[in-house]
Amino acid sequence: MAAHNSEADSEIALNVRPTEDEHLPALLESVNKQASNRHIPRIPSNEAVGMFTQDEHLGTDSNNKVNNLNKVSSNEPSNRGLGLDEASHRIYLNHAFEHTDETVLEPGHLWHQSDEDEHGDHESYSDDKVIIDRPIYSQDGFEQGFGAGSLSSRTIKDWIKSKVRCDYSWQCVRKIISHHLPFLAIMKEYNVRKDLLADVIAGLTVAIMHIPQGMAYGQLASLQAVYGLYVSFFPVILYFFFGTSKHISIGTFAIISLMMSSAVTKGLQNQNVSLKSWNQTVDLGGGNVTFKIVDNKEDIDRTKLMLAMSVSFVVGVIQFVLGLCHLGFLTVYLSDPLISGFTTGAAFHVFTSQIKHIFGISAGTYSGVLNLFYTYRDIFKNIPQTKAVTLIASIVCITILVIVKEYINTHPKIKPKMLMPVPIELIVVVLGTIISHFAELEVKYSVKSVGDIPVGLPAPNLNAFSYIPNVITDAIALAIVAFAINVSMAKMFAKKHNYSIDANQELLAYGTCNIISSFFSSFASAASLSRSVVQENVGGKTQVTSLVSSAMLLIVLLVVGPYFKSLPNCVLASIILVSLKGIFKQVFDLKTLWIISLSDFLTWVVTFLATVLLDVDLGLLVGVVFALLTVIAKSQRPYSCLMGQVPGTDIYRDISVYSVAKEVPHIKIFRFDSAIFFANAEYFKTSLYKMTVNPYDLKKIEKKLTKRQKKVDREMERSHPRPSSLQETNMDRREGSAIAVVSNQWDAVNSSTSAQSENTTVTDSKLPVLTDIHYIIIDCSTMGHVDSMGVKAIQQVITELNVFNITVYLSHCKAHVREMFGKTNFYKTEGKNYLFITTHDAVVNILQRLEESSRHSTREVNTEFNEIRLTSPAMEATHS
Repeated sequence: MAAHNSEADSEIALNVRPTEDEHLPALLESVNKQASNRHIPRIPSNEAVGMFTQDEHLGTDSNNKVNNLNKVSSNEPSNRGLGLDEASHRIYLNHAFEHTDETVLEPGHLWHQSDEDEHGDHESYSDDKVIIDRPIYSQDGFEQGFGAGSLSSRTIKDWIKSKVRCDYSWQCVRKIISHHLPFLAIMKEYNVRKDLLADVIAGLTVAIMHIPQGMAYGQLASLQAVYGLYVSFFPVILYFFFGTSKHISIGTFAIISLMMSSAVTKGLQNQNVSLKSWNQTVDLGGGNVTFKIVDNKEDIDRTKLMLAMSVSFVVGVIQFVLGLCHLGFLTVYLSDPLISGFTTGAAFHVFTSQIKHIFGISAGTYSGVLNLFYTYRDIFKNIPQTKAVTLIASIVCITILVIVKEYINTHPKIKPKMLMPVPIELIVVVLGTIISHFAELEVKYSVKSVGDIPVGLPAPNLNAFSYIPNVITDAIALAIVAFAINVSMAKMFAKKHNYSIDANQELLAYGTCNIISSFFSSFASAASLSRSVVQENVGGKTQVTSLVSSAMLLIVLLVVGPYFKSLPNCVLASIILVSLKGIFKQVFDLKTLWIISLSDFLTWVVTFLATVLLDVDLGLLVGVVFALLTVIAKSQRPYSCLMGQVPGTDIYRDISVYSVAKEVPHIKIFRFDSAIFFANAEYFKTSLYKMTVNPYDLKKIEKKLTKRQKKVDREMERSHPRPSSLQETNMDRREGSAIAVVSNQWDAVNSSTSAQSENTTVTDSKLPVLTDIHYIIIDCSTMGHVDSMGVKAIQQVITELNVFNITVYLSHCKAHVREMFGKTNFYKTEGKNYLFITTHDAVVNILQRLEESSRHSTREVNTEFNEIRLTSPAMEATHS
């Protein structure tokens, strides 16, 4: 390999934009003034070369512009200097030719026209340009000339210091308090006149939604409905103090309630707790009624509550610890397709869990693999026992909910005229309770109802966490899913309203909400998309909305709660089913994902199927693993290509994408669009050999040629028997000696073909004879890092190709890559002169070496051949 040293006088002259004639002298003077400060050679006005760096349309339409750029004065020989007319950097050696007073490219030769693109927009090209005149830089020469330093290494101690910057002054303590209590900053900027009324209206609206949803999702979590109201109260107040989002509505959420139900069910199975019941028929005068008598219902409800509280506590601890460790970035591993597929699959579980309430039948509760199939088995088995009144009530409720939600609340003409959406869920709950109470649906038609709702707030329970060791696995999945859902919603609203959220502070807020709420008979909370959208649409400005909502929930818990005793379960189930519509509509994302990205499409499908067929927590795990596998697969087999030069520029582009890009003769420029590490190091070698030169193929060719040569030699020996006379023997010896002399002389000529000049720091070996590829340049611009196995792969490539006299250059090596080279002693075996700062520097250096070697080898061949012909008797005899 060859590189330019500090004393070489080769220079590169280029510019990036055209300029007007009158601007050129002033521009050159400005550049020269800056160049003198860096000890860079001055640019004479008669050596300016016009170039451009980037044309947005490097296709066939660019040819005219490129040709304009390549116009050269007719007085200049086409092969002057290094003869690099097609090189994007004009190279010239000061001692190689005499400069004239004419510029290589007149500024007037550059284009001034305006092109019209396919959309009718006019694209104008500025007449301004920058001219750069510099030497060819190897990486080592560039670092020496410009004093490059090393990357600063950051230790764990430095990281801790950066996170703990408080000097315990009052300003520092106040800053920490403000950071961890965001409501202080929000309330400091709160405008009572503009914001209070909007927050009150939004708070009342959201509270109206909290009441039916809290009761419904409490039932979905396999708990009593009142515990859903607790989740709609305690976490909401706490998030006001610790949360950074102004618009999300914390409380119950269908997916989280379902996952809580799954955890509670598994806990009951692990504790071997089951219902002990029998049927009893009673004659009420108008007919016989069968009741299901359960002996241990209170014990089971108590166990369920303790399991739910244990799960919530562990979820809060996990989220709080993640926040303390600043691990909010972990949500990046939960991509949107993964979350979409997971929530859609979980919605099927939610839907299935409510069917029994819609039909008024009983079905077992299952968890684990294929639990949906067992549930549907029980449903179809018990369909004949459907209670007609329950089914009719469910159909009526679903119809009313759909009509109001779809044709009134979201109607484009009606919605703008309404102060707030019609609270149809609350209306259905109130009407259902009134009708059930006065019609005695539970007594006469066996319609199951919510039951007793205690008045007041629950007392803190510190003895309900005995099941913590049994629920850690479920709590981990629940904590991650809840955080991912919350943060995604918070970011959506923050982006819309132009403010920022802190993911780590959000983790601390969710953890605090769940930990404290778990002591007050609450299960894990999360943000609800439906409530958050309503809160934002109604005009909510800040989390003051949550205070208004909690105040109304408090009134319900203290006063109104017992009046919902007669509310049928089928009404709550209807509310849940209708609310799942938005989640089920995510199925239509598949069409877009199929068009955009196959990997995202597969991630959605795999996560969805795993969630439906296996279970909620297992589905999430499978989805995460599959998504990571797609990332690993992409990084293990990244895109690679050959680069070509855009004529007349220093730009190199993928030849399969840009038709105008042409490969430089005898040079292959290879780009590997990924870091090189242990997983893809072998693929890097395979791709490079496949696109450039495969040394293993060359070895096979060499073996075949050697085998063929030996065969020819044996045939020659058979056809020319050993001479009998001494004279013939001596003659053969002289001829053989002459042939040996010729062979040796030609070997010397081949060696001299690739010899370097005396002032070159690196000498090239012989040019390859089995391939016309003499050099390979590896463009490292896309390599963010290289590990030890990656370095070994690069070293192996260089070594294997050098065997066949193919030289490998590296360009655009980033600091991290060069640092790894230093740590692995790469420079001791390969040397720093293999590295160039740009691909064009490497190409120009190679072309310079090839031309110098060509001129030198031509002179050597002529001289040596004449000497051989004159001094060899065998050659003279042959010639005669």
